[in-house]
Amino acid sequence: MEVLIVDDDPLLREVLSAAVRKAVSGAEVVAVGDLEAAFERLAHFEPPDLALLDLGLPGHAGLDSLKRFRWKFPGVRVVVVSANEDEKAVRIALEAGAAAYIPKSSKPEVMVAALARAAR
Repeated sequence: MEVLIVDDDPLLREVLSAAVRKAVSGAEVVAVGDLEAAFERLAHFEPPDLALLDLGLPGHAGLDSLKRFRWKFPGVRVVVVSANEDEKAVRIALEAGAAAYIPKSSKPEVMVAALARAAR
């Protein structure tokens, strides 16, 4: 399974990569820092099975990133990873096509369990 991580924070990309590898045995993880880099990669490679997407990417207004990603790659399951824990934001992201929503403040074991579920 290939997993694409799109987050502007290098440390969080590393944490998410480790969580994915723990949640999904044999996962191939590709991490990029912004939406344009993700689209550039996807222009040259097959879409991933799963994408982890930060909604706080520079230059994009919240759900814009999710909507653009889902529009371009409707077959990819997208898990939103966000610092925003507001119930309304979670609901809106799920209604916009996110397969799951993981707050960045989640404990590692919660994140790993959520990723394992999203990968199935």
